[in-house]
Amino acid sequence: MQGIVFNPHYMAYVDVALTEYWRALGLAYSEAFAAEGVDTFMVAASQVYRDAARFDDELDVSLRTEYLGTTSFRMGFVVCRAGAGLVSGQATYVVGDRITRAPRALPRAMVDRIEAFETVPPERKPHAAPAGGPGGPARG
Repeated sequence: MQGIVFNPHYMAYVDVALTEYWRALGLAYSEAFAAEGVDTFMVAASQVYRDAARFDDELDVSLRTEYLGTTSFRMGFVVCRAGAGLVSGQATYVVGDRITRAPRALPRAMVDRIEAFETVPPERKPHAAPAGGPGGPARG
């Protein structure tokens, strides 16, 4: 009715772009993750809308890995029309067991390929301070 793309559809565009991202890394989504016994599950997403796409617009979706944790990763994305950003945001995923969906460590092959692919290294989860060190229990 409004003649514009319905807001939730942008996440479908991001999902297609993520599949292509895995392909660019040499990780065909279904086979690469199935071989590890894991899958990815989106747990959070945010979007900022600057303008709307309209029927028959040609859109580009760019995304990159912004953060790598122990069991999760965050992708930043932007949807553009003719170089102008329409929608930007972030999507956080957890890697989990394909059957139980329990969190699992990011596959080493995935981390290695992302780190080799990204021109700006993803932020990494800081290591916890050892017990007795800064932030650890006091010793007496």
